[in-house]
Amino acid sequence: MRQYLDDARRALRIDPDADEIVRDLESAIGDRLSTRTGSVDDSVTGAQMAAILSELGPVSPARPAPPSAERRSRGRFWCRIKEGSWFGGICLGVAAYGEFRVDWVRTVVLLLTLVSGGLLGVVYLVLLLVLPVVPTVTDYERQRDAPRYP
Repeated sequence: MRQYLDDARRALRIDPDADEIVRDLESAIGDRLSTRTGSVDDSVTGAQMAAILSELGPVSPARPAPPSAERRSRGRFWCRIKEGSWFGGICLGVAAYGEFRVDWVRTVVLLLTLVSGGLLGVVYLVLLLVLPVVPTVTDYERQRDAPRYP
């Protein structure tokens, strides 16, 4: 019986009403046991329990799970983050994407801009026009971890 209920919990893991359904299953098993046995002192045999569980049948979710039910997250994405930005939020977006400290990203961008003769500055300006804007780092993390449905 314990294995049956564990299998039911596993089958219903994405169903929001899984706990209630398993409790209903336990009640149904108890009701069938009380009708099969005459008195409280009668013990249940393995064959009786197997017959009751086979009457109930295997448990499956009411609606089939979508293929992405494993909750694949959207994942990291390039963006600009407005909260705490100095100039457009590109460095903060790169830091959030790579999980770096923003002060290190700003330092590296400044040095590479000086070394490249300003070429990285042009790339920076293009990124200002192209990348989507996210208001805060928390919003970025929420969007990154949100499920992605095909």
